[in-house]
Amino acid sequence: MRDVRNDKNFLYTQSSIGTFIQCPLKFRYRYFDGLYGSDDDSLKDSFQKGSRFHLLAERYFKGIDIEGEYLQDKELKELFQKLKEKYPIEENCRYFSEYDLREKNGKMRLMARYDLIILRPNGRVQIVDFKTNKKRLSMESIEESLQTKIYLYLLKENYKYVFENIRKIKNIEMVYYQTEYPEENLTVKYDDDLHEKNRAFLNETIENIGFFNFNEYVKIEVNHCKVCEFKNFCWKNKKSVDDTLYL
Repeated sequence: MRDVRNDKNFLYTQSSIGTFIQCPLKFRYRYFDGLYGSDDDSLKDSFQKGSRFHLLAERYFKGIDIEGEYLQDKELKELFQKLKEKYPIEENCRYFSEYDLREKNGKMRLMARYDLIILRPNGRVQIVDFKTNKKRLSMESIEESLQTKIYLYLLKENYKYVFENIRKIKNIEMVYYQTEYPEENLTVKYDDDLHEKNRAFLNETIENIGFFNFNEYVKIEVNHCKVCEFKNFCWKNKKSVDDTLYL
């Protein structure tokens, strides 16, 4: 078992932080032990559809020719056409598709991959995240989303590494583009107050992960356990729902 928290090359992501918040044990299994549970067959089609849409979007915003085979799927072709109508390529904008951004600043070690960053005239910046599932998002959910907090914080903190010769950015925002509901995109506006709140939240969260004692963690079954990828061996010797097990 390798404690990744002591590895300076380990960068926290939306996924890893979210996993810890959901269940410290799941974090340990995945990032200490390198374990991954079996895939849920019912989700494979959804993942494949999302992956293909992201590939089309990446090629479009990078100006790469799109081969006909990617557009043979009628549904995918329609979703892609709506995306182009919503975000036509504009000459006075710069597009950064599938862009990785990292920060190593003491304990604040973060990484995110952005579906799309658009630099508009006068330093206006949009982060666009593509959501391909059928679940309709709410404004409340995205404002409290860990992804929203990390993506906005990381870009505002490190924009000079992304945009050359840009001294200051303003009117930064994050847009959730829902392929199933293209007219209902939700936007989070960002400002200095939110930035400092996100900084404090991420600092505290990463610090809590760093000091967390897995050996003293009390394991209690919760609703998420029923759908967890590690449920088959995590509770292998469980005798009853009310049992409390120690690592």
